[in-house]
Amino acid sequence: MSTFKRTILLAVPAVATFGAMAAWTNLGHADAPADTGEAFPLATHDLLPHPSGRHVAFGRVDENEVLEQPIAYSHMLHAGTLQIDCEYCHSNARRSIHAGVPSTETCMNCHKMIDTTGRPELDKLKGYWERQEEIPWMKVHDLPDFVYFSHKRHVRAGVACQECHGQVQDVMTVAQRVAPLNMGWCLECHKTHPSVNENYGAQAELRRAEMKDCYTCHK
Repeated sequence: MSTFKRTILLAVPAVATFGAMAAWTNLGHADAPADTGEAFPLATHDLLPHPSGRHVAFGRVDENEVLEQPIAYSHMLHAGTLQIDCEYCHSNARRSIHAGVPSTETCMNCHKMIDTTGRPELDKLKGYWERQEEIPWMKVHDLPDFVYFSHKRHVRAGVACQECHGQVQDVMTVAQRVAPLNMGWCLECHKTHPSVNENYGAQAELRRAEMKDCYTCHK
């Protein structure tokens, strides 16, 4: 390859990189949020600080924030009083990265047989079903895009849903996060959770060391 071609191949990526950095720096200063002194404020959880305030990677919901959901669903009634297993509604928890939320049809498997008279929340559910629409739930446990978490690995290991989502059978938690879900909290669980000893026996400490590897959660 000639010297000229090598120069071009090296120069083009460099010019593109500097151009992107310049555009990033100059973009959105007019509507930039006030400087709070925090590069990564809790309310935004950007992957990179952005002058326009636009999110690069959405992060977890603040534990003090209560989200308004389209239907006032009660875990206390369904998981507590009625003792419906979590995996009936969150059927992907044991086989997928995501636990999933129940489809409108899943909800109606039971609610087709329940009188909605005087029950406005059930009327809302019936309306979604008749329109063949899924319920637009607001996601409460929303980790940043650069974090990898697998429900399957944790459920199969013997981690109870309540350990991360709180005592859902006792309180209504569909709209509010309970656990901090930050990196230190996850690492502490990996360090001390008894399921590691139960599942790995003599290899438990080796497995705990492996789970400290950055690649475990940041693939």
